[in-house]
Amino acid sequence: MTGLVQSATPGNLAEIGALVDGFSGNISYIAGGTDLVIALEQGPRPDLIIDISRMRALNFIDADVDAVHIGAATPLSILAEHRALAAKLPVLTQAAEQVGSVQIRNRATIGGNIASAVPGGDLLPVLKCLDCRIEVLRRDKTTITRAFDEVVTGSGETSLGNGDMITRITIPLRFGANRISAFGKIGRRRELAIARLNLALLADYDSTANRINDVRIVAGAIGPVPLRLRSVERQLRGRAVDQALADDFLQALTAAVDTAIPGRISQAYKRHAVMGLGLDLLQNLFAREFTPAGWSKAQA
Repeated sequence: MTGLVQSATPGNLAEIGALVDGFSGNISYIAGGTDLVIALEQGPRPDLIIDISRMRALNFIDADVDAVHIGAATPLSILAEHRALAAKLPVLTQAAEQVGSVQIRNRATIGGNIASAVPGGDLLPVLKCLDCRIEVLRRDKTTITRAFDEVVTGSGETSLGNGDMITRITIPLRFGANRISAFGKIGRRRELAIARLNLALLADYDSTANRINDVRIVAGAIGPVPLRLRSVERQLRGRAVDQALADDFLQALTAAVDTAIPGRISQAYKRHAVMGLGLDLLQNLFAREFTPAGWSKAQA
């Protein structure tokens, strides 16, 4: 290795195949490049950087009856501002609009968020909550589709091989007309901070009967990978939305944090913070106030 880094800007997938075919060094793909400087400093340095930011085939949002399909190089600003997507999956647009600054959202991409696998990343708990499928173009030019947990395997770790590239994210549209969702985060500074805690919630809510039929809840920034809170889900599933549900929901959230990070320095902060975050989610989802007995949001 000479220490020099080669770069290329292919126009299509066939050109990418030609670039990686037989290349023996480390390959990195960039679209937004927001983590590139850090990656170059921390190593290992790539031998070839492939810029996919201009590939229209990887920058799109399409929806059909059953699913939403998003190109890996789609900027987060496009996700945040997409009205049709907001109508179908507000949890995703809400997360995208809370990532960094406007300048970062204009550059950062959904595929890059997955590939970087940062534990505090805002999109990761959302994508797991939505049970997304991730399409990967492998170095041998075959295409595979994997579940979120099969791709994001640890803090900064994925199952992607050298030269593999995320091409598409597919999100099934669960729960039909009864689908509601929301995202919330807490960071040191709201606009620019990596989340110290975030929550994504997707539910099947029968507004006529005021009943939550089914629900998925995932927390981020409390472990190396997003954590599905199944014990919390059980407190909501099949119940009417009322103060009793809110009380049980908040208690279950604190218990889940205690279980996830026992003895960690941040435990005391996060067990209180998650209550305020959970309360915000409930009030945003159902457009009503909940007042847990003996507790106020100022405690979070």
